Amino acid sequence: MEHLPEGTDPRSGYCSSDGIYYSKRPPVWIPPTRNFDLVSFVFAPQFGDRVAMVDAPTGRSLTYAQLERNVRVVAAGLYKNLGVRQYDVVMLLSPNSIEFAVVFFAVMSLGAVLTTVNSVNTTGEIQKQMNDAGAKFIITTAALTEKIAGVDLPVVIFGDDEVVPSFGSRATHRYSELLRTDTNGVPRIQISQDDIAALLYSSGTTGLSKGVVVTHRNFISCSCLYNSGVDEVFSSDHVLLVLLPMFHVYGLAICTMCSLARGIKVVVMPQFNFVEMLSFIQTYKITHLPLVPPIIIALAKQDVVLKFDLSSLFQIGSGAAPLGKDILSLCAKRFPNVKLKQGYGLTESTGACSTAPTNVSDMDAHYGASGILLPNTQGMIIDPVTNKPMPPTKQGEFWIRGPSIVKEYFKNPKATSETIDKDGWLHTGDLVMIDNDGYIHVLDRLKELIKYNAYQVAPAELEALLLSHPSILDCAVIP
Repeated sequence: MEHLPEGTDPRSGYCSSDGIYYSKRPPVWIPPTRNFDLVSFVFAPQFGDRVAMVDAPTGRSLTYAQLERNVRVVAAGLYKNLGVRQYDVVMLLSPNSIEFAVVFFAVMSLGAVLTTVNSVNTTGEIQKQMNDAGAKFIITTAALTEKIAGVDLPVVIFGDDEVVPSFGSRATHRYSELLRTDTNGVPRIQISQDDIAALLYSSGTTGLSKGVVVTHRNFISCSCLYNSGVDEVFSSDHVLLVLLPMFHVYGLAICTMCSLARGIKVVVMPQFNFVEMLSFIQTYKITHLPLVPPIIIALAKQDVVLKFDLSSLFQIGSGAAPLGKDILSLCAKRFPNVKLKQGYGLTESTGACSTAPTNVSDMDAHYGASGILLPNTQGMIIDPVTNKPMPPTKQGEFWIRGPSIVKEYFKNPKATSETIDKDGWLHTGDLVMIDNDGYIHVLDRLKELIKYNAYQVAPAELEALLLSHPSILDCAVIP
């Protein structure tokens, strides 16, 4: 492994001279051009008439050419009809949809900033994020307008069939109006990779919800790193189901953006329903299914799964929380021909920073691990008492550094300094062990460890033990 620094163990990637774990994967090329935006990057390959996105309930679809056209036209509508300009913040309050992705790219193509919000949030929570982000425009559905009834900002409403409530003097536009906009007269905006692309709100590694500043460079790097790590897995024939919320980095960046950058068909599920998910897998012959542990637990244990033909599945991915070995084993027994993969990432890392390698036999020796570091990414395991870096098999707080790591929280220097240090290391707050082969094992949150008779017990370990009982569908251990 010629790319590793001198003195680095090629097996684990650990360098004893500086305490850093280096990615064992070869470095990948990331566009160095300063003035380059995410939309230009995603649509550069020109996949043309290949189907890009499908609405799961209706079967309505867009090809890549149609998707790009809609992005350009909606961007023109936002620019001409609403007056959206570079650096303006646009709030998107909506469940998953094809239109969600169109708006995501359209806003960024103007050099404006998108902030996504959970559609189940209360009016107060939405108002708080709106004020914190400095949103000037809102895009939402008719069903959700009651949550923004007191807000005096221009609004775009998805859908033509629903009755739009009156907003008095507030400017209201139909999304369908934007789709009829002439693109002539919209200037080409010069966008730097270091410009803010999105404000994704997260509780961070600790505490209250904060705006995570994600740049065009972060998104582009995420796509380059993640897609390089799955080169042998994805092909144009594969179909990925997005059921995870697109307001979150997992559903938005990893499931949607990275898939579209590779020319994969993305089937969008507006709201999660377990039985509907099974039906959509059967109908659309889904090959790739990114999930979170509670859904994988249901897949492994619920008998309704047996009523559907899920033979198209090639890979089930898990992220957002550790998944115990017992559940992985149960799932493997039910889906013996499906690859089960775990990854690790945070909003602050623009999604994944580790993924399972494609060599299944190698992964079998590290069952339950969250893969190995993505290319161009470094890690450290820091002893929380001594603050010193730890070698393989030792536990500590996981620090990560790389081009997809964000630099700050929005207008929150205190939270930034507590989480991202001057050398660019993101202090994740997660208790992690990296083994002798460089595989990452996420044990728990540092602050959630239970101290009992001088022992430190991870809630995730107790949860895994409880879930091994066939009668327990899910559980939570509260410290």
